[in-house]
Amino acid sequence: MTQQDQTPSAAGASPAADGALPEVATATAPAAGAARPGDPEPWALLGEKTVYDGFLTVNVRQYRMPSGRQADWDVFGPRQTSGVVGGITVLPLTPDGRIVAIRLFRAGPDRIVTNLPGGVIDPGEEPAAAGRRELTEETGYTCGSIEVVGWMWSAASSTYRKYVAIARDCRPSGQQALDDFEDIVPIELTVDELRQELRTPGAMTGTDAAYLALDHAGLL
Repeated sequence: MTQQDQTPSAAGASPAADGALPEVATATAPAAGAARPGDPEPWALLGEKTVYDGFLTVNVRQYRMPSGRQADWDVFGPRQTSGVVGGITVLPLTPDGRIVAIRLFRAGPDRIVTNLPGGVIDPGEEPAAAGRRELTEETGYTCGSIEVVGWMWSAASSTYRKYVAIARDCRPSGQQALDDFEDIVPIELTVDELRQELRTPGAMTGTDAAYLALDHAGLL
């Protein structure tokens, strides 16, 4: 990892051998999972079993609530045997301040949508390195620097962490290397054009990551 690949973490550690990914510290936000005054009591995990293991894995977790009642809850993440526990979304900025986005088909919406480049973080891979790799693979652009600015759960019932990075000095000096089931067209948008896409219902996927990245870049 070069000095321009920045993945801040509370301990400054690389991903652990078990696939754990680093936390991303900020000056004002509490650590993920930290208790706050007045919080409800956490539920106690009693057991977990896998009910589906395809491209995504679905597990049923059994919890005991503070009231004593038991609840079954479906949670999902990447295929369990893949070792993948997180992904990365990149906000790529060109030297003149334009944003590199992508147009692609998404099976959930069943249509072509706009998205920011990104993908899975391979086991043992740093989030910043994954961001550089995914940026070039999906768009053919390379970047001068990249900084991981935060992460979020991909959904309320997801075990999958979605990291967010800002890449700067992005130029079309690389080569697209799409997977077998990717069909991606890179586009450049102004900040106003991306914000309009975000405000248009159904036009984009990954809007939460896009807003977080724009916020950290001072572009909201």
